[in-house]
Amino acid sequence: MDSEKLKEIRNNIAVLPVLRERAEKLRTRIREAEREIETLLEKYRKECLDVEQLKNNSFSAFLLKIVGKYQGKLEKEEQEILAAKLEYDRTCQQAEEFKKELHELELRIIELKGQERIYETEIKKREQMLLSKMNTEASEQYTELNQEHEFIQKQLVEMDEAIRTANRAKSTAGNVLEHLNKAESWANYDVWVKGGIFSHMAKYDHIDRAEADFNRLSSQLKELRKELSDININYVPGLSDIDSTTRTMDFWFDNIFTDLKVRNRIRDNIEQVRKVHGILSRVITNIESKKRELNQRVTEIEYQKNELILSL
Repeated sequence: MDSEKLKEIRNNIAVLPVLRERAEKLRTRIREAEREIETLLEKYRKECLDVEQLKNNSFSAFLLKIVGKYQGKLEKEEQEILAAKLEYDRTCQQAEEFKKELHELELRIIELKGQERIYETEIKKREQMLLSKMNTEASEQYTELNQEHEFIQKQLVEMDEAIRTANRAKSTAGNVLEHLNKAESWANYDVWVKGGIFSHMAKYDHIDRAEADFNRLSSQLKELRKELSDININYVPGLSDIDSTTRTMDFWFDNIFTDLKVRNRIRDNIEQVRKVHGILSRVITNIESKKRELNQRVTEIEYQKNELILSL
């Protein structure tokens, strides 16, 4: 097969992803139309039943005749039957049009898939020919592109793992903030209202939960540092531990100065974790940006490899 014919096939099969997406959307619309048809058919049957009941000299029909409204009621019911039938027919027709369009689209996809198989077979054959020509400029260039492609794929895998780890850490940081904010509310209550044992217990319940999430977050950040080092991103914020001695002072020495110290410590922790949360968001954005760049490079590599093959 000559190169011009192969390029023509490549251009033809380039629309396959779009056609497959369109076919899937049509299948969805057909399913929706069929569900609507069932609903409209039930509505049509109900309207027919209402007219039959009215014509069968029901007691309500008898009363309508007495007051002179029977004919008007009958005409109204018959108009509703007609409207329901028209709506049902219109939806059935639309569903048939969708099915016809899908059928034509599937035939086109089948034809293009045949061309795709021919193209892939020819490309693979030419690729083997190119690689067998050792020490030629085209062969060396193709090998270099392959090596770069493999390296980028490994980087993309590492980036996906780093994003997952960063998202877990970000979610944990959000949990820490939630508990610390509630602890701060109880701490404010202690300072100004002197709530006693109940407010102390509520406050430290949230501090306990925040501390547990703190420990989990610290572990997740260590894991994230390792993941980021693999993709040459080396900065991740650290966390300090909650000062457990503050709890003892606050619980046994109930005065406004200790209450203020606890509240201020909670606020410091909130500020610290908020910074961590923000940095994690920026890290994720940074990795996703690098991923887009690498994916763009992958597209360029594939194009360059195909051009080398088609040049044979």
